[in-house]
Amino acid sequence: MPLECAVLGKDIPITETTVPVISPYWRLKRNGHWALLCRYEHEQVRYAMLSPKMGATLALMDGRLTFRHLSMITHYAFDLESQEKAEEFVTRVIMAANREEDAVVNMTSELEPYVKRIDPFDFAVKASKWKTQERPAVPISLNLMFSNDCHTKCSYCFAKGHCVPESKLLSTERWKELLREAKALGIDQVSLSGGDPLFRKDALKLIEELIDLDILFALSTKCYITEDIADKLVSIGMTQPVNQFVREIQLNLDPDEPTADNLAGSPGYYHRAVHSIRNLLKRGFNVRVKAVATALTAPHIYDWVDELQDMGVRQISVAAYNRGLYGSNDRLSLGKEDRKSIIDQCRRARADFPEIDLRTIGCEPGEDRIGVQRRTTAEPLEALPDEEAEIHDKIRRWKTEDHSFGARSSMTITPDGKVMLYDTVPEDEALFVGDVTDNSIQDVWNSEPLLNYPFPKTEQFKGAACYDCQNLAKCQSKAGYCFRDAYFNSGTVLVPPAQCPMLQGESTV
Repeated sequence: MPLECAVLGKDIPITETTVPVISPYWRLKRNGHWALLCRYEHEQVRYAMLSPKMGATLALMDGRLTFRHLSMITHYAFDLESQEKAEEFVTRVIMAANREEDAVVNMTSELEPYVKRIDPFDFAVKASKWKTQERPAVPISLNLMFSNDCHTKCSYCFAKGHCVPESKLLSTERWKELLREAKALGIDQVSLSGGDPLFRKDALKLIEELIDLDILFALSTKCYITEDIADKLVSIGMTQPVNQFVREIQLNLDPDEPTADNLAGSPGYYHRAVHSIRNLLKRGFNVRVKAVATALTAPHIYDWVDELQDMGVRQISVAAYNRGLYGSNDRLSLGKEDRKSIIDQCRRARADFPEIDLRTIGCEPGEDRIGVQRRTTAEPLEALPDEEAEIHDKIRRWKTEDHSFGARSSMTITPDGKVMLYDTVPEDEALFVGDVTDNSIQDVWNSEPLLNYPFPKTEQFKGAACYDCQNLAKCQSKAGYCFRDAYFNSGTVLVPPAQCPMLQGESTV
C-alpha cells in the first residue's frame, strides 16, 4: 500500500514545530559536485539539480529536526542576518522542492522505517566546483538489455533487428560486475529493456543480483510465466519490498484474443498471457498489464479492461502505437477517431472501475494524460538568499531544457556490452558510443565518443546542411538528441532530421 505523505506547503501548513523530511519516494544524491533530487519509482527517472545551499539544507531534513531548529542551523551555517531570514530561507527551500512535486513531507511514525540519513557535509561544495560541472558525473539511471530477442514477433515492436548470438553475449559474471559497479556509483534505479529480459537463459540470476543489490526496476515481459517460473521469481525475492516498493512485473497483452495473437505473431499467445497473469496474481506479485493500442484493437479497450479487472488486475496501461524504427504500419496507425474512442473508453472504465490504476500514454490531449512525465513551469524561479546569479541561472536553464535524452542522464548497455544512448535504435555500429566488455560504466560515461555524440563538432557535418547553419549550436543546446531522428530518416546521424525547420524554409530554430 502507498505510504501516506502530507506535503508541506500543500497538504498542511509549515509551522515552527513541523518536522520536515524528504519523502521516501525521493532520493537526495551527490553526483560529482552536484546535489540531485531524484524521484524513486519504477518508471522514468525524474530529477532536479540543486544549488549547494539547497542540497545541504535538504540533507538536514531527516525527520529529527523541527522547522525552528532547521532555521537556527541555517542561520549560522549560511551567515543569514536574522532568525526571521533563516525561517524565510528554509521555507523557500521546502517550497522550491515542492513546487511541482511532493519531495518534502511531514514526518510521521509510519515514515520512520523509510527515512534515509544523509550527512549534510556531503553537499557542502564550493560554488566554483559546482559551476564547472556541466552534466551528471555518473549516469542517473541505466537501460539494461539482457537480451534483444523475444518469444514473440510483435507487429509494432520498436526493437526489431539482428539478435546477438549467444556466443557473443556478456557473461553472467560480467553483468554482475556491472550491476555492482552501478550500485557503487549510486545508481539505484535501472530500466530493463530489450527484447525480453526473460529470454536470456540466466535471466533469473541477473534479476536476483539486482534484487540483492536493492536496485529498483520493473520487469516487462511477454514470456509465458508458468507456475514454476513464478515460484522461482518468488524465491529470488521479486515479491519482497525494497524500501516501500514491491517491484512491478508488467505483462504485455493486447485486447481481443484473435487480434492479439496476430499482433504477437504467436498463435495462442493471448491464452498463455492470461495464464501468466493468473499465476502471478495468485502469488502476490505487483502486476501491471499493458497494451499497445492500434487501429485494430482500439474498439476493444473497455471490454479488455473489464476482463482484466475480473481477473483481479488493478494496474493497467494503454500506450498508443507510434512510428517504430522501420517506419509506420498504416494498418496499425491510430486515426483521430481511434484516439477519441480510446479516450472515451478509458474515461468510462475509470468511472466504472475506480479501484483500477488505468494509465494512458500518448492517446490523449495533454490535459487528459495520465502517467509519468517531466513537468516544467513557465513561472520564473526565485534565487535563494545570497545565491550566486550564475548558479541560479544554471539551475533555471537546466530546469527548462530537456535532459531526458542519452548522455545527459542515462545510457543503454546492449546484450553484448556495446553502449548506445537509446534503447529504441538498432544495434548499428554507427550508433555505438562505447563498450563495457572491458571498460567500466564510468569510463564509458566520461569518454570522448559518448560526450561528442549528441553534440558533434561542426566539421563532422561537412557536406550536410548543418555545416553552414548559424543556429547549429543553439539547436544542439536544445535538442542534442535529434541524431536519432536523423538516423531513422536517412540511415546516418550527421545530417539534419526531416523535421528540421531550416530544411523547411523557416528562418529560426
